[in-house]
Amino acid sequence: MVDLRVGFAALGISLLAAAPALAQEAPNFSHAEIAAAETNLNLSLGFIHQQYHENLAPGDDEDGFAPGFGVGASVLLPSAFRNIDLYSALFYQFNAGNLNYNGHYVNYLTGETRPGTATDRAVFNHIEGRLGLGFPLDNGQLEVIPYFTAGYMAWNRNIDNPGAIGTDEFYRTALVGVGTKLDATLTDNLIVSISAQWSALVASNITFDTFGLSHTMGDSGDARIQLGLDQHVSGPLHVFATASLEHFNYAGDRFNASNQIPISSTESLYVREPLSTTTQLGVNLGVSYSF
Repeated sequence: MVDLRVGFAALGISLLAAAPALAQEAPNFSHAEIAAAETNLNLSLGFIHQQYHENLAPGDDEDGFAPGFGVGASVLLPSAFRNIDLYSALFYQFNAGNLNYNGHYVNYLTGETRPGTATDRAVFNHIEGRLGLGFPLDNGQLEVIPYFTAGYMAWNRNIDNPGAIGTDEFYRTALVGVGTKLDATLTDNLIVSISAQWSALVASNITFDTFGLSHTMGDSGDARIQLGLDQHVSGPLHVFATASLEHFNYAGDRFNASNQIPISSTESLYVREPLSTTTQLGVNLGVSYSF
């Protein structure tokens, strides 16, 4: 599945990179095109491909596609200082789909494990806000936007083997970080962008819904890169495409008495979440209204 993920990443990036060749170059460029592309309300459809791996033996693996949609808004406005813009953005991404589960089930009465395959009817939610400054360069044909970001993401893991440990879990975490976005005018109506972002995953928590257990996980990191194209169609209407690659870890937990399930008057089974690695490829196509 690593080859598949790399293949889809290469395909998405290739499609974005090839699009400028289809556009005719215009003689004049303006910072106004970048400002229009960054000041909008937007709606998109797309998918993520997730690959999840637990760093534990025996561990669980999941991979598959989850279609979804995104909504957002962003603003790039001039500040009171020359050649400095104010930038803010807010977006929400929802995805849901069936992932392939290859792992192990735990019998909560005996603590024994057995291998198994199943389907994870996964649901993902991601909301994020950004605040930053924009710095126009090269007579307004380029704009560098460093920013701070904060948000929340969650994964509702619903594996179709009810009653077994690890089949009905809810992961959620806050994120805080920094990033930089570069916008460039390719023609008088086509903008290309690339962004790189690093975030810390903090206040992470996992709930085992089957047994009513909930406990915290450790802090960890998240890295994301994204490519985008924005095409001005007519008036305030734009169309856009994005391709992103994100990598993060859930840091697992430490022993806590609240993580135990009583199986008799004298025995308890300890439930723990191991360190895991997740990679997500995302592609979205959408429309935006510039204001």
